[in-house]
Amino acid sequence: MLKKNISIVLFILGISLYAGCCFHRSYPPVLPTTWNAHECNEKSLEDNLEQAKLHVMVMYHRTSCKHTALRLYCRTKGPLFWDPAGAFAKHVRYLGPEARRNRSFAAPPYMDSARRNDVISEEVPTINQYLAWRKLINTHAVEIFEFNIPDGEAEELWTILRYGTKRSHPKGSFSTHAIGFTCGLSVARFLHRFAEDIVEVDTVFFPHNLAKQLYKGNPDRVIIYRDEHLYYYIPSENHGE
Repeated sequence: MLKKNISIVLFILGISLYAGCCFHRSYPPVLPTTWNAHECNEKSLEDNLEQAKLHVMVMYHRTSCKHTALRLYCRTKGPLFWDPAGAFAKHVRYLGPEARRNRSFAAPPYMDSARRNDVISEEVPTINQYLAWRKLINTHAVEIFEFNIPDGEAEELWTILRYGTKRSHPKGSFSTHAIGFTCGLSVARFLHRFAEDIVEVDTVFFPHNLAKQLYKGNPDRVIIYRDEHLYYYIPSENHGE
């Protein structure tokens, strides 16, 4: 009964989000006005084989936040992509307006990536591939928060995301499988529990509220896709390092 009530509450919250309770006058809505934009080269989004990185992505559809996903690159284990309650690489694929006009979208090569509990560990999409897919499903803006992390931290997070944790784990049990509308909550909860050495965030429901905290979490870089244009921003405290 308790699980049913929780599911109902989450469903109502999700419907409220998609019905329009999460509107913003601009997007991304909380980008600091003091940060300067720079032209971003797509190649800079590819994996650097010498540097482990954590990327947290927040997506927007016009004036509302839409989805949250996470990508991790580990030098010893490779990349991993977590798409909680998302549709990337699912057998039943969501085809947005642009995709319906372009039927070849139905089976691009990287859609063969296999999901397990919302995690892709083989044929992992690059950030550029994922952005290309988001464009096709009518995404207008994406924030990508980039954190350079130590190898040991990357290996630990990779293992947690790939296999989950059991109750005997020091921080309790964890599963990457998420129900609909809880992508922001799932990623925020994961970062709060397991990535506090990288960025400190509170557990929040809406993706834009997670983004608000990530801007304050001293990312090494924030890449923003907005209506076919790509920019990057570097926090002022990181200049000159």
